[in-house]
Amino acid sequence: MTRTLQLAMLALVAPAMVVAQQPADASSVTLFNSGRVLIRRTLPAAIAAGTSTVSLPLGIFEPASLMLLEPGVKLGRVSFDGASTEEALLRRHVGETFMIDQQVGEAHSIISAKLLALQPERWQIGDAVVFGRPGQIRWELARVPATPVTDLTLTSDRARSGVKMMYATSGASWGVSYSLILGAAGRIEGAAAIMSGTLDLANAEVQLLAGDIGVQAPSPSPRAYAMSAKSVAVNSFEDAAPSQEAVGEARLYTLPGRITFTPGTQLVTPLFDPTPARAERRFTVSGGIPFWGGFAQEEDEREVPVAVTYRLERKLGTTFGDLPLPAGGVQVFDTDKAGRLQLIGMGAIGHTAPGEELNVSTGTAFDVTAKRTQTAFTTTRGTAPNTSRTIAMASYRVDLQNAKDSAVVVEVREDRGGEWSIVESSVPVQKRSATRAVFPVTVPAKGKATLTYRVRVVW
Repeated sequence: MTRTLQLAMLALVAPAMVVAQQPADASSVTLFNSGRVLIRRTLPAAIAAGTSTVSLPLGIFEPASLMLLEPGVKLGRVSFDGASTEEALLRRHVGETFMIDQQVGEAHSIISAKLLALQPERWQIGDAVVFGRPGQIRWELARVPATPVTDLTLTSDRARSGVKMMYATSGASWGVSYSLILGAAGRIEGAAAIMSGTLDLANAEVQLLAGDIGVQAPSPSPRAYAMSAKSVAVNSFEDAAPSQEAVGEARLYTLPGRITFTPGTQLVTPLFDPTPARAERRFTVSGGIPFWGGFAQEEDEREVPVAVTYRLERKLGTTFGDLPLPAGGVQVFDTDKAGRLQLIGMGAIGHTAPGEELNVSTGTAFDVTAKRTQTAFTTTRGTAPNTSRTIAMASYRVDLQNAKDSAVVVEVREDRGGEWSIVESSVPVQKRSATRAVFPVTVPAKGKATLTYRVRVVW
């Protein structure tokens, strides 16, 4: 039911990526969250023994990333022109003859002309040379590639009918969406959304890489693929969850079957099977003093937000705890009195390793409110030789109100760097670190609670 809710937010408006079983020698693709794409494929090409040049339809890619994966073949040079304009095509056909439409007045004729050079264009018509284009070129279908062509200079130890290679491009990407269902039968589901972007590739094994792999110097990027909402297609991939493995300091997910990418399409596939998970809801009120620097006297009480966070413990050795969780958005659902799932919060998580606790912040509370008042404030100068230091003593009152039918615990936090301390408080303070002090305040059902404390800060 939850996955249905996820997919209902996406519009199915065009044919989607095709999922099929194909021979093992088809292309394979690794997609990164950043939009980088690593393609491994074998292309048919008549490669002679020795050194030769072949033209391959690789499309838009990063020429410096190209690597040959074929033993016995060495790469000499890569010549790539990503433009697909008529001028770009002419650069590839200097010295060749074209059929050209000529129109003089009402007279119309087709002539044969040879392209001698560019910049400026020079054409040979019979025994004469014409500067400038003599008419409209009639392009033969074989001369106009469907995708930009790359010329590779190769040295091979023998004649071959194809070459295996790897190269990088950009445009396609993937992201993760999680659904967290609260309650006694709580669970979590994860789905990966694959956006094909500019990628046009058939019968590819698809792998998704999650993690921070670093950034290199920028390379020329493919042209942006402009698409309207009407050109986006969404497909639900109802198959087994992908297998996953650790590769270096990243996580790799291999999808079952093979996929044909069409520009502008999107695929949604489960990242793992629905897994039992129990979430603990926490309420937090942030502090009243800045983390660094000085602060001043406050005039009146002010309302402060009560943040809502869902904490999920993930012990190693459990189904949920052993899952690596890529960064992504989290939707939090709860059931109403009629048993219907309702979306009650949205947040996000970073890359989370197995066994690491999960915390999802989803906004502010509705039924739990807080007001903060500075009740006292004094400052004094430090004694010699540190007369430039300021010592501040500030007292605060935090009034909490709970409209729920059950009691809640609200954590009031103060975060401060440098020299500082809690002098006194009406609720025992928990010093979580050198920079964080926490006051856990229990607020009864349909009731109120008040916290008072005094803080000493030096800057």
